[in-house]
Parts: sequence; structure tokens; C-alpha cells
Amino acid sequence: MPGGRDLRVRSGNRPPPAPAMEPAAGAWAHSRAALRRLDLLLRCSRCTNILREPVCLGRCEHIFCSNCVSDCLGTECPVCNTPAWIQDVKINRQLDSMIQLCSKLRSLLQEKELPGVKACLQSKQCEQEENYEIPQGPQRSRLNREQLLPKLFDGCYFYFGGIFKHHPKDNLMKLVTAAGGQILRRKPKPDSDVTQTINTVAYHAKPDSDQRFCTQYIVYEDVSSHRPERVRQGKVWMAPSSWFIDCVLSFELLPLD
Repeated sequence: MPGGRDLRVRSGNRPPPAPAMEPAAGAWAHSRAALRRLDLLLRCSRCTNILREPVCLGRCEHIFCSNCVSDCLGTECPVCNTPAWIQDVKINRQLDSMIQLCSKLRSLLQEKELPGVKACLQSKQCEQEENYEIPQGPQRSRLNREQLLPKLFDGCYFYFGGIFKHHPKDNLMKLVTAAGGQILRRKPKPDSDVTQTINTVAYHAKPDSDQRFCTQYIVYEDVSSHRPERVRQGKVWMAPSSWFIDCVLSFELLPLD
């Protein structure tokens, strides 16, 4: 400045000093500690687990999972015995959104423990993902996509018969669609000429296996005691749901015994 004088800032307008930068590891540790403290505040006053559909009873400050107080509505708070009228019960939507956000933050902090993420933090640059990739199924899936090859269930049709409790049927059908397969609404008939003349080939079946020409699978849930009559005729095969899940996890059209 002219005259060699330093620039002066009027009292009250001086910018605050920049906060000291903590090491990455320290920042992550502080974040985990803060999240643990927040978890303690987001717990049900009755079951002590993380709140699910949090509700308040209206006349006290206690918050519960909706299922935990279904037997208390119209009576009293199970903690402080304050009357709990049905008309006062409210679902706390804002708190529910906060719980969902904390769940995402928790997942993010856990990802930091993965070897690949640790390597990036240490080197302060992006490392090659392939060096830390989960082998087998996930790796095969990535390579298949990069090479623009057909999806896992390309050329396959699936009919889900019976009741599915362990793996919901809707979820299994979504997996079929995502993996390039087709859903059959009617159970295929092995002795039907139409069924046996469908001209498709399962791309991901082993080339030397007769499963390569199987195009339609009748899937049943093998976790239950129900065991349907075994079908393995031409292009129609019976398959347990555990086989289907194993195929997805390994990204292979596994052989059927």
C-alpha cells in the first residue's frame, strides 16, 4: 500500500480465520462419532431400535415406531403414562426423512472402509477400480457389459409358480427383466408343439450342455416344503429359486442337476 502502511479492516468486518484442515482420517472419525450420537437420538422409546415410521402420541415428547404403540392407542404412553388419544397420534414425516438420510450417511461411511476407497484416500487420487474389484460374479458382469455381450438371461423365459415368501416374486421378476429375460404369464406345457418350437438359444449356458437349448424355466421356491412334480422335457425345465439367485450372484447360467 502507499506509504508502506498495511491494509486495515474496520472493527467488526474482519473476516474470520479459515478453519484448520483436519487429516482425512480424523474427519471420517469425527463424522462416525457424530452419526453414532445421532443414532442414539433416533431410537424408539420402547424397542430402542432405530425408529421405523416414527410417531408421537401428541401429549408427551416420547417417539415410537408405529408398530410399537399400536396396542397403546386410546390408552396411555407406555413410558410416562400420559393419555394417548387416537386423534393426537401423528406420523413425524420430517423425522422419518432424517432417519433415511442418516441411513445413507451410514452407508457412505462404511464404504470408506473398503480397500479401494482407502487406497484413494491415501494416494489422494482415483485408483483403478479393477485392482479392488469383487471377483467372479461382479467382475464377469462388468466385463460382459463392457464387451456389449447379451445379458445373463438372454434367450430365457421364466414362469414363477406357487407362493414365494423367502424371495418375493415381484423382486425375482425384476431381476429377470434387468438380466434380459422374459416373464411368462402362463405355465409352459412341455408337450406343446408351440412351446418346443420356440427358436431361441440361451447365450450364457455352457456350449456343450443340453441346457443351451432350454429356453423356458418353471421356477418354484425350494425354501418351502412344497415340491412340485419335476419337469425336464425338451425346452422346459423345472428350477428352484435358489438356483435362480445363485445364477444372478455368480453371473452364470449354472447347470441344473
